[in-house]
Amino acid sequence: MIRIDKPPRPPDVLLNRGVEQTKKDKAVYDNNPDVYRFGREKFPLKDTIYRHESVKNVQLNAQHGKCCYCEKISCGEIEHYRPKGAVKQSPKSTNQYPGYYWLAYDWDNLLVSCTDCNRNKSTLFPLEDETMRARDHHDNIESEAPLLINPASVDPRDHIQFHGEVPVGKTDSGKMTVEGLNLRRPDLDESRRILLNQLKFLHKVMVSRQNSDTPDVLAQEAKEKLEKAVSPDAQFSSMARDFLGS
Repeated sequence: MIRIDKPPRPPDVLLNRGVEQTKKDKAVYDNNPDVYRFGREKFPLKDTIYRHESVKNVQLNAQHGKCCYCEKISCGEIEHYRPKGAVKQSPKSTNQYPGYYWLAYDWDNLLVSCTDCNRNKSTLFPLEDETMRARDHHDNIESEAPLLINPASVDPRDHIQFHGEVPVGKTDSGKMTVEGLNLRRPDLDESRRILLNQLKFLHKVMVSRQNSDTPDVLAQEAKEKLEKAVSPDAQFSSMARDFLGS
C-alpha cells in the first residue's frame, strides 16, 4: 500500500446529488430508527451517485491506476472505507445494522479497490474499542479508532513492510489490514514474487556494471528500470521500495 493524495474538492456529483441524497437518508432513518437498527429495512442507496464515472476517474487517478489496498494495476470498483450497508468487527463476527449510510457519498470515505480486496473487506471495519462505534449520523466518527488502514489519511508504510514479497504488519493496524484484506493471497504472492525476481536481477546487473572500470549502457538501463519500479504509478511499488531500501 502507498499513501494516496486525493484532491480535497469532491466531484460535483457528490456535492450536489450526494449531499441531497444524504439528507434524505438521514431523515428516513430518523423517522423510524429501529427498522434500520435491526436490519429489517435497508437504505435505497444510489450507486449511480457514488459509482459515477467522475468519482471513479478522479479517485483512480489519485491512486495511480492501482488498487488502494494491494497495489495491483486495476480499473477496480468504488470501495467504501467505512462500509455503507452493514458493519462487522471481525471476519467471523455477524453483521451489525445499519452501516455508515450517511457516508455513502462522502468523498473522504471513497476509494477504488480491486474486486478481490473489495470482496475480502466487505463489511469488515474493526475498531480498537468497538463500544465507540458510531451507529448513526448523530454519533461522532472522530471518536472511533479504526484498525484498518485508510491510505488516504495515513502512510501505510508506517504500518506495513515487505519481507521479500510478503507484507508484514508492523503495528496492530498493519497486521489487521494484511489479515483482514488477505494481502498474502496466493495470486498476489506469485505476482509480487515474479516482480521481485526481476528487481533482484536488475539490481545485480546495475551493481556489477557500475563497479566495473567501464560502466555501460546496461547499468544505466537497469538503474532506470529500478527507479521506475519505486515510482507511485508502478505496480507493487511499496514492495520495490522496501527491497531497494528507498
